[in-house]
Amino acid sequence: MTDDLLWLDPARAHRGGADLAHAGRAITNQRDGLGAQIAAASADRPWGKDDIGAAFEKTYREFETMILKSWRSVGGYVEGLGANVVQSVNASVETDAAAATRVGKTAV
Repeated sequence: MTDDLLWLDPARAHRGGADLAHAGRAITNQRDGLGAQIAAASADRPWGKDDIGAAFEKTYREFETMILKSWRSVGGYVEGLGANVVQSVNASVETDAAAATRVGKTAV
């Protein structure tokens, strides 16, 4: 942008948005796979059920719940961001084409 203009490579930007959306789905899939395994493994409270285990359980469960919920949210946000990039690129290309058509008609 040395000339203060923004040059959009629509194909590249579209691929970037699609890749970003795919990455978001991958994050969610990891959460559904590995995250579910973590939740299942901790369900049996392998740290024990005595007083120390109960104290650990309380703190651990709060963090586990927060992290697993956040993990899923991040996946959704990243996927949505990618979809928004694709939509924005498409809208920019359509707007540019429509403007070019209007300008072309006035030049006649």
